[in-house]
Amino acid sequence: MENKVLSPNDFDTLAQNIFDKVKSQINAKTLKRLYGYDKAESSLSIRLDTLNILAKYVGYDHWSEYVDHFRLVSGSGSGDFNGETINAEDLNVDDVLQISWQPDRISTLKYLGHNRFVVIATENSKWKVGDTFLCKHFIKGNPLYVDDLTDMDGVLKSKMYEVGGNGGISFDMVK
Repeated sequence: MENKVLSPNDFDTLAQNIFDKVKSQINAKTLKRLYGYDKAESSLSIRLDTLNILAKYVGYDHWSEYVDHFRLVSGSGSGDFNGETINAEDLNVDDVLQISWQPDRISTLKYLGHNRFVVIATENSKWKVGDTFLCKHFIKGNPLYVDDLTDMDGVLKSKMYEVGGNGGISFDMVK
């Protein structure tokens, strides 16, 4: 039988259940916004960290893995994206890709294999030359979500990082 969230106390219980299972906290007020229970604040955006916690709660490592699984289960896949896509599995080691996003950010990436990239040049972005990350897909006009953003010393900077959240990314292969 399905349990429905109906009262304010249910959100407190759900928040506690999430914490008990994944040892990460989501505020009951955030859950109310997600469920549309708090109509006044339901239009506010939800942080990627919150989505990652919810994905872990339902058995996935992170939000992008959940979304990938949902696309497969629902019958939609990379062919359903409008626009150009680059899949890491189609690249060769040492291929170079240049991405750009708003307002004036440009980064040049080299493919290292096994879905891993290194930043070899960058302008006006938070990541630095030598940073590495994992990424399976680049979708023109969509935000880029990368996993395990790590600095050149091997220190994890972010488990999951969003690039181009305002308007998505553009990209070109560099010869």
